[in-house]
Amino acid sequence: MDYHNNALYKVSVAKEDGQNEYTVVCLDRNHSREWDDLYEFCSMRTRKGEICFGRMDGFYLFSPENVVFTPCAISPLFTGFRLFNESVSCGEEYHGRVLFTQSIDKVRSVTLNYDENFLTFDFSSLNFVNPSQTYFRYRLEGADKKWNEITSDKGQGSVVYNNLLPGEYTFRVMSAGNDHVWSPESVFHVTIRPPFWATAWAFVLYFLCLIGVVILGVRYMYRKNNQKLIRLKEQQAAKQKEELNQLKFRFFTNISHELRTPLTLILTPLEVLRKKVTDEQVLRQLDMVYKNAQELYTLVNQLLDFRKMEMRMEKLHLTAGDLEEFISTLYANFQPFAKEKKLDFRLALSSAHWYMNFDHEKLHRILNNLLSNAFKFTPEGGTVILSLSEEHIEGRLFANITVADTGIGMSAEALEHIFERFYQVQHADDSKVGSGIGLHLVKEYVQLHEGSIQVESQFGKGAVFIVRIPMDLKISEEASPAPIPSDNRKKLLIVEDNQDFRHFLKEQLSETYQVIDAPDGEEGEKLAIEQNPDLIISDIMMPKIDGLELCRRIKHNVQTSHVPVILLTARSGDEAKISGYAVGADSYISKPFSFDVLLARIKQLIEQQEGRKKEFRKTLRVNPSRITITSIDEQLIQKALKLIEEHIDNSEYNVEQLSADMGMSRMNLYRKLQAITGQTPTEFIRTIRLKRAAQLLQDGKLNVSEVADRVGFSSSSYFTKCFKELFGLLPTQYSESVETGELEGK
Repeated sequence: MDYHNNALYKVSVAKEDGQNEYTVVCLDRNHSREWDDLYEFCSMRTRKGEICFGRMDGFYLFSPENVVFTPCAISPLFTGFRLFNESVSCGEEYHGRVLFTQSIDKVRSVTLNYDENFLTFDFSSLNFVNPSQTYFRYRLEGADKKWNEITSDKGQGSVVYNNLLPGEYTFRVMSAGNDHVWSPESVFHVTIRPPFWATAWAFVLYFLCLIGVVILGVRYMYRKNNQKLIRLKEQQAAKQKEELNQLKFRFFTNISHELRTPLTLILTPLEVLRKKVTDEQVLRQLDMVYKNAQELYTLVNQLLDFRKMEMRMEKLHLTAGDLEEFISTLYANFQPFAKEKKLDFRLALSSAHWYMNFDHEKLHRILNNLLSNAFKFTPEGGTVILSLSEEHIEGRLFANITVADTGIGMSAEALEHIFERFYQVQHADDSKVGSGIGLHLVKEYVQLHEGSIQVESQFGKGAVFIVRIPMDLKISEEASPAPIPSDNRKKLLIVEDNQDFRHFLKEQLSETYQVIDAPDGEEGEKLAIEQNPDLIISDIMMPKIDGLELCRRIKHNVQTSHVPVILLTARSGDEAKISGYAVGADSYISKPFSFDVLLARIKQLIEQQEGRKKEFRKTLRVNPSRITITSIDEQLIQKALKLIEEHIDNSEYNVEQLSADMGMSRMNLYRKLQAITGQTPTEFIRTIRLKRAAQLLQDGKLNVSEVADRVGFSSSSYFTKCFKELFGLLPTQYSESVETGELEGK
C-alpha cells in the first residue's frame, strides 16, 4: 500500500518477459472520512500483515486483503445521441425523418446524410458503487487511429466528432472502475451517406461523360484532319485551276494580238461597203456581219484589258464629270437594243449633286458589261432597270449604280464564283455562256475606283448588280504616285559618271529590272525624287555631288529615305566602308567586282524590302523598327500609327486629315506609305483599324458590333467584309479560333 494526501493506492507488481508490470488501484477517500487525518510518519505494519496509520485522536488499523474494489463487469450503456449538439430522441423527427424507432441503446446504429457529420455520443458505465472512479476507453473506427481514455467522476461520458467524411464508422467504448479492469465493448455503427455527386452512380456517369468527351475529341480531331485534307485538296485543285487559267490567259492574249489586225481589215472594208450598198437585204446582212465583228473586236480588246489588269498595268484616269448625265447618255445608247428585244428598259435617277471625279472609260466598260448581260439573259417582255442613288458608308459618300433585271438569274453556287476569272455560269441555253472575263474585269475596275460591287440573284427570278463608287475621289491623289512602269519589274537608278560603265550596267541589269540612269549625284538626286526607284546603285567618286553626299541626302530626305543604296568604289579598306555606312548606305561593293555579286546583293535588298511589307501585312501588332530601314521612316510610321490610334473610333478620320496631321502632302504620304508598307494611305488606315479590331476580338470582352464601332466602322456589315478580306475569317470565326487556340502564336 502507498499513501497520498487524498487517497490510498494499492500497487501490484508482476513480472512479464523479465520486466516489471505495475498495477495501481486507488482507494478513494471520499467514502472513508476516517482517512482524512492519516499521517505517514506514524504508520506501521503488524506481524499479522495489518496496516496501521496514526490519527489525531487515535489510529486506524485494517487488513489490505479486506479492501473492496469496484470492478465494471457490464458493458457501457448508450444514453444519448446528438447531431450538431441537438439531441435526437426515439420516435422524434429530425429534418423530416425519424432516425431512431427504439431506444438508442437497443438500436445502436444510424444512417446519416453527408452534411450530418457533427456527432456526439453519450454513455454510462453503470458503476453505482463508486462512480467517481470511472474510466472510459473509446475509439471510432474509420476516424481514430488509437484508443482514447477519459475519466469521469459521475460514471458518465460524452465524446464529440465533427466534419466526418462520408463512409462507414464503428464507435467502440468500454469502462473500468478503480481496479482498471475493462468491461466488454459497447458498439455503435454509423453510416454517413455520400452526396449524390460522390455516389457510385455519379462516378459511372462521370466515366460515361469522360468516354463521351474522348469520343468527341477523337471525332473532332478526325474531322479537323479531314477538313485539313479537304483544304489541301482544294488548294491543289485551286493551284491546278490557276495554272489552267494562266494557260488560257497566255493563249487568249497571244491570240488576241493576232486577231486585232485581221479584225481591223474586216471592219474597215465593211464600213466602206455599208455606205455604198443600197440593197436593203444586203445591207441588213452586212449590218449583222458588222455587229458580230464589232462584238468580236470588243472581246479581243477585253482580253487585252484583262492582260493589263493581271500585269497591274491598268491605272485610273480620273476626270470630272456629271454622273447623272453620263448614266442618261448610256441609257439612251441602249434604248434601241431594248426596243429590238421588246424589253421594258427604265431609268431611275435620285436627285443629288452628281458632279464628281471618275474614270469615264472604265465606268463605261463596267456599265456596258452589266447592261449587256442584263439584256442577254432577260427574255422578251422582261424588265431591265438602271438606277442611280447615293449612300453613306463609314462616313463616306458613295454613288450607287444599280442594274436590275427579271432574267433567268443565277444559283447560289454561281454567286460565289461570279467574279472569278474564266468562271462561266452554266445555263440551259449553252449559247448564252460567257467567256468568264467580263465580270472579273468589272470587279477590278470597280476596285480601282476604291469601290465595291454586290450581286443578288435567285435562279429564275433575275439578278441585281449594285456598283458603289466613292464620290470623293481626288485627281491629285490618283496622280500623286510615280508613273506606273510599262511592266511590273522593279526600278533601279544607276548613278555613275563613267559613261561606258554606266551603259554596261544599264544594259546588263535591263534584262531583269527597269533601269534609269544619271551621270552625276546632282542629277541622280532629282531622278530619285521624281521617279521613286526601288533601289539606287551609285559610284562614290563623281563630279558635283559625290556618292557619299548623294547617299546622305537620299537617307535624310523623307521622300527617299526608304530607298536602299549600294555604293560602288575603287577604294578599298575599312575606312572607305566606314564612310559609306556612316551616311546610311545599305551595301558597299569594291571595284573590280563580280557582276553576279552585284545581282545577288540587289536581289537580297529588294527581297528584304518586300519582306518588310509582308511583315506589316501579317503581324497583328505593328513594329515600326521591323518594317523600316532608317530612323526617319521609323519615326514617320510611329507618328502615323499614333495619329490613327488617337482617332481610331472616328469614322470621319481620312487621308486628308492624316496627311495634314503628318505635315505632308497627299502625294508624298501616298508614295511613302506605298513604298514602306505596300499600301495606299486609305488601305493603311483601314488595315490599322482592322489590326486593332483583331486585338480587341482576342481580348474577348466586346462583341463584333462593339468592336466595329470602337475602331471607327459605323457599319458592321462593311467591317465584316473588310475583316474577312484581310484575315481570311469572319470576325466571329476569328474569335472562335482564338478561344480554341488555333491562332496561338500567329
